[in-house]
Amino acid sequence: MEDNTAKYWFSWFYEKWEKNAPGELIEKGLTPSQIAERFVNENNDNLIKLSKKIDEKNYYALKEFMKLSESELHILKYFLKLVKLKNL
Repeated sequence: MEDNTAKYWFSWFYEKWEKNAPGELIEKGLTPSQIAERFVNENNDNLIKLSKKIDEKNYYALKEFMKLSESELHILKYFLKLVKLKNL
């Protein structure tokens, strides 16, 4: 498979994600899990096709990116706690 299938994944994902307008969906009251479920349902066929193109190297790269994303989420949660404490 291509050396940079992971890069293709991100290009595809962010293009579709932007069109999904997650910010607007949050404003309408949808939860993050509802937004994710909606995205998966709308893009399931493409997700399956893309998953078949991911080789071991790109799989590892995507797993490492997920770890970084989780770390960023923990930092953001910590920061929001600090902001909330400041405003009490």
